[in-house]
Parts: sequence; C-alpha cells; structure tokens
Amino acid sequence: MSAALLRAGFTVNTGFDYSTGDYGLPVSTEIITIPFSVSYAVNRTTWGMSLPYLRIDGPGEVVPGIGRFARRQLQAKSAHEGLGDLTFDVSHEFAGREGSPWTWVAGADLKFGTASTAKSLGTGKNDYAAQVEVYYSAGRLTPFATLGYRKLGNPPGSDLRDFAYGTLGLNWACTERVTLALLVDLAARTSAAGASATNWTVSASRVLGEHWHAQIYGALGTSDATADHGGGFGLSRSW
Repeated sequence: MSAALLRAGFTVNTGFDYSTGDYGLPVSTEIITIPFSVSYAVNRTTWGMSLPYLRIDGPGEVVPGIGRFARRQLQAKSAHEGLGDLTFDVSHEFAGREGSPWTWVAGADLKFGTASTAKSLGTGKNDYAAQVEVYYSAGRLTPFATLGYRKLGNPPGSDLRDFAYGTLGLNWACTERVTLALLVDLAARTSAAGASATNWTVSASRVLGEHWHAQIYGALGTSDATADHGGGFGLSRSW
C-alpha cells in the first residue's frame, strides 16, 4: 500500500456517565462510569480497547450493560467501585459507490470478564458481539440503524441468555461544528425473568479545534431492564 493511500490515527476518549433506576427492584441503583478507550484507525478499519472505572451504589443485583442480574439474593444497599470489564473491538467501513449516500459498518467485540463479581461490577464471564450499522447521508440529516447480537457468558446460578439488540437514530449537523442526535436503543431480554430494554438518548456534540471533540447527552429508560434516567459527557483527542 502506498503512503498516499495510508490514513492512520489514534483517538483517546474519556468522560463521565451517571445513571439511576430501580430496575424493578424495591430500591434504586446508581451507577457512575468513568470511561476510557483508545482506538487506532487505518483507512477504513478501526481497532479499539476500552476499560472503564465503575462505582455502583445499590443492592448488588444490577450489572452495567446487562441490567438486573439475579446471581444472588438481594443485598442491603451498598457502594462498590473498581475497574470494569476489558473490551477489544474492531470495525470496518464499507462505503458505497462514488456519490452514493449509503455507508455500511461491520464490527465485532470481545469483552473479558475482568470486573469484580464480589463487588457486582460484572458477571465474571466473557461476552462476544457482532453488529452491522448503516448510514444514509441526506444533506445535514443522517438517519442510521444498528443491528447486533451478543453472546453472554452464563455464570453458575444465573439464567443469562444471548440476545439481539438494535438502534434507530438521526444525526443533524446543524452547523459545521455542532451535531445534534436522537436515538433509541432496543434489546431483547437477557434472561427468562428479565424484560426487554428500551432507552432513549439525546445528545449534542461539538468539534473543538483540529483534534478535540466534546459531547453531552441525556438518557431516559422506559423498561425495568434499563436505568430510569441518566446523562453525561465525553471528550476525545485524536492524532
């Protein structure tokens, strides 16, 4: 491959996320996440790694990314914190023919169960997922959709099962630097006794100079599988 065709760069992301909800339980669970991820993009392929820091204040039956996880009897509400699960991911963008408004992205990830099970920060098992995204560029508006499937590790004493998930959304580039977005995330139930998940998110992102990008967002969950509400911000730096 010639140097003229090689386009590569690193991106580092961090931020802050807060959510709270009862997940169908008598008491609420509050989750604070400090995300950290790094990615390396070469032409249309992106490789990434993420490892968040978590603080969970609740009865010990809610696991980030899954929701209620009936692994043990309900505990008195308490707070625990520590590193979350380590995830590696890869995606590749398939552009349509020249001038086509369609863009496709296929991706997969592997999540290692590195988070503490004693602190209810994770399931302790590895998960795998694959998904495809499609974007349609219509001037300043870009509707998009995602469809994926996640295979969950099932610890002893739990009834976790694999599930399908998806996203429908719309990006609006209201200025050259500011983009607004509205999206809904949907997911099938992760256990026989669980509920399907529906989560709405609104966000605003802004390009800050040549290398920086910032985003703020708010979320609303409408099922027992998600937090009732939450929000946060993200900040990224690229090279």
